[in-house]
Amino acid sequence: MANRRVTIWRYAKTDGTWKYHKPTYGRNNKIKPEDGTYYIRWRNGKKMEWHRCHNAANAEEACRRREAMLTAQAYGIVPPQRNTPDIPGVTSPALQMADTLSAWLDEYNLSHRPESHALMKQTLEEFASWVKKRTITTITRVDLLRFKRHLIDKGRSERTAANKCLRINQFIRSVLELDPGKGLITVKDMKFTEPEVSVFNDDELDAFFKQCDSYHFAIFKTYLMAGLRKAELENLLWDDVDFTAGVIRVTPKKDWQPKTWEARDIEVPDDLLNILKELPRRGKLVFANSNGNKYTHSWDDCIEIADKANVQDA
Repeated sequence: MANRRVTIWRYAKTDGTWKYHKPTYGRNNKIKPEDGTYYIRWRNGKKMEWHRCHNAANAEEACRRREAMLTAQAYGIVPPQRNTPDIPGVTSPALQMADTLSAWLDEYNLSHRPESHALMKQTLEEFASWVKKRTITTITRVDLLRFKRHLIDKGRSERTAANKCLRINQFIRSVLELDPGKGLITVKDMKFTEPEVSVFNDDELDAFFKQCDSYHFAIFKTYLMAGLRKAELENLLWDDVDFTAGVIRVTPKKDWQPKTWEARDIEVPDDLLNILKELPRRGKLVFANSNGNKYTHSWDDCIEIADKANVQDA
């Protein structure tokens, strides 16, 4: 029966020379993280295959998965996997989507905002379900272009479809360690026409605010006078409002970071501060719902209020 043994190796510099080392295990039978790059190795016929891992924990998980795959192949449960890279310059073994996706997302989560991680996770899982290819190296440029068309046909905007494809391309470039510009697609491939932004005139604004209750009046005046993004308004605390200095501060929170890490102070007019002073306090959040949780329906409420005010294209 075929050799089903998979081993873990650490590639590190020792005494000025790069060498492969057996990993060191602790009392809990887990690998002790050390400097270097971790790999798993197994035999595929007469050839030794190597797979690079993100860290020690990922190497242990990849080792278990590969041994399970080799056992299944030995008993004829799944067909052997072939290394068929379709991307020029890629000579690494065929990387399994299931082996790679979870570990890559874990690493991505450590260096990005939770919102960015959630978007990336949803995009990659949606693509993996649609493309139905087990190995990353068999994904082609045509697959990404077809996925973009699939999203648009399903009612997604061109902007959304383009952003999703660029996220997938980022994942593929990272996993295959490709140089900039060597991915399956470029930003130029994903160009789209931005729709014209609708702007309310003074009469439309007056009509809109006449339809607001005091709570929504404060919300949309804050958008208008402070220029906050939606997530910034949703995470605004009373501690972020300095009534003495006339400033609203956009600051990071335990479960949220400003977009592009853009913490900043915004000078606001006294009119807005007076509106906020009259707002009932429902907890630490300035704009909390009736349960004291984040208010997240401002876009839907904006459309509903605009309809009542007969303001078009809200």
